[in-house]
Amino acid sequence: MSITSGLNAQPTPEVIVDETADASTTIDTLRGQIDALDTAIARLVAERAQLSRRIQTARINAGGTRIELGRERAIIDHYRSALGSEGASVGEAVLRACRGAR
Repeated sequence: MSITSGLNAQPTPEVIVDETADASTTIDTLRGQIDALDTAIARLVAERAQLSRRIQTARINAGGTRIELGRERAIIDHYRSALGSEGASVGEAVLRACRGAR
């Protein structure tokens, strides 16, 4: 799987919000969607961290380095391309969370 396949997934369909509902109900509905997305993102980051640790172990056992800077640059560039200028910060945060033990 390439680094581009994960971020090109179909967006979560929007829940139709009743336009006649009061603002409180609308906000609660939308916050529920954000909470569901945050749960999914946390699950995916944990899964990514596990895979990253496995790669790191295999690379070190093969005599390689703990971190592959070229790969990290490609990942950050991908996040920047997918999310705009703030994407680089997101990519860096994901990498920090997934690097494994030092």
